[in-house]
Amino acid sequence: MKTIVDVSREIPVIAEPDVLVVGGGPAGIGAAVAAARAGAKTMLIERYGFVGGNLTVAMVNPLFTFHDVNGKQVIRGVAGEVAERLVKLAASPGHVTDLTFDNASMTPFDPEGMKLVLLDMLEEAGVELLLHTTFSDVLEENGRITAVLVQSKSGRQAICPKYVIDCSADADVIACAGAPFVKGRESDGAMQPVTLFYRIGGIDIPGLKAWMKANRHLLKDSPTDEEIDAQSALAFLGMREIIKEAMEKGEYPKDAAPRILMYELPREGQFAVNCTRLQGIDGTDVRDLTRAEIETRRQAWEVTEFLQKRVGGFERSYILDTGVQVGVRETRHIIGDYTMTEEDVLNSRAFEDGIACGTFAIDIHPPEGEQQVFTGSGRAVYEIPYRSLLPQGLDNVWAAGRSIAATHHAFGSVRVMATAIAIGQGAGTAAALAAAEGATTRQVDVKQVRAALLAQGQYLLGEELADIRDEGLRLHRKDGSGGTASHHNPFRTKS
Repeated sequence: MKTIVDVSREIPVIAEPDVLVVGGGPAGIGAAVAAARAGAKTMLIERYGFVGGNLTVAMVNPLFTFHDVNGKQVIRGVAGEVAERLVKLAASPGHVTDLTFDNASMTPFDPEGMKLVLLDMLEEAGVELLLHTTFSDVLEENGRITAVLVQSKSGRQAICPKYVIDCSADADVIACAGAPFVKGRESDGAMQPVTLFYRIGGIDIPGLKAWMKANRHLLKDSPTDEEIDAQSALAFLGMREIIKEAMEKGEYPKDAAPRILMYELPREGQFAVNCTRLQGIDGTDVRDLTRAEIETRRQAWEVTEFLQKRVGGFERSYILDTGVQVGVRETRHIIGDYTMTEEDVLNSRAFEDGIACGTFAIDIHPPEGEQQVFTGSGRAVYEIPYRSLLPQGLDNVWAAGRSIAATHHAFGSVRVMATAIAIGQGAGTAAALAAAEGATTRQVDVKQVRAALLAQGQYLLGEELADIRDEGLRLHRKDGSGGTASHHNPFRTKS
């Protein structure tokens, strides 16, 4: 490859925070709010003009999942506060039942309301926020990041933090510092496909419900009239065979997901659509990302035309907007002090250094082929260990969010947004304690981290905690069939 030499130049240092959070997605929100509330001088940089990451930038909807199969809330803390604030703003119906993935709960939200809620929480916590600011490079000495270089309209600048929490989703900071990482599936590095979420408006909800009742055999587990009518926010999954026929006739994009999946939003007649899909994309390769943006936007138009013609209630529907960028599910995983496994997830494993809980299914959109791996949610409530946030070779840096150390299968569960907020909260709390004591990441007393998290209202296993439960969210269908949506559960005997 042809190269040039970058001329050395002086770069102004614009800030020296205790904690620098790189990336304002779900994990970054949890990390920055927790660190600042715990007394650390905290700065958050974000490349877009608003925060939220996949919650807002990629418009992924709904939030999954706060509850186990018995309706017990196992993700609380900052994530729970986000949900409560959305309800108060009339930007979410709150936690509701789900007809798609055997989840005890889902939490639909309006993305514009989400932007406001998250900005309010950051400002109230005292986080110094720099928007329109892109991570560029790091300076590293003896296992410590001493400076983070950023680029913005103000030029190239440097931030010199005591500690860094990498919430870039792709472990950009950690990779740039030279720490080891892996990508995707252990056998071949293949990663889950990307999806462009988008919103459809103008849907006739009574017409859609009537169509669902008349065509229940096309939907997952053939929901009854009572189940359809009871949904305070409709969720729709299925139509595999019809999609297959449409693909063969050229009436549906051949690379899109081979099923229809969408969720009703808080605004009347609006749905979030999770149907576009493109395999073989590396989310750390700009050429791949460019191709994905172009192709999935074409898919969105074709999927919408299909819905207008084939699903009742969609006759006069239209695309409201598409995500600012395509949603990327999987790229780099750090090599941490501990790598989470599928057994940890399926066996409800607790850890002495657990700093967050998860209860979502192992959900793997296929790197190739059609079948989507899905175990069904809530059967297991497991902890994420602190050690999985610690990149090897660095001692003042944490990873938070989907780049933590986890196998391809375990990652299929820990990657979702509610869990990411909880992981971020754990990292931010640890960072504030480290800053107060001048400790390295591995010198932090995790017992103190857990105690602080419990005081913040977080849920952890093995602790005496209030039982927050919603009987209306108790899951009655625990072993549904995924045949109408190309689902496959290879873990049934293990769970």
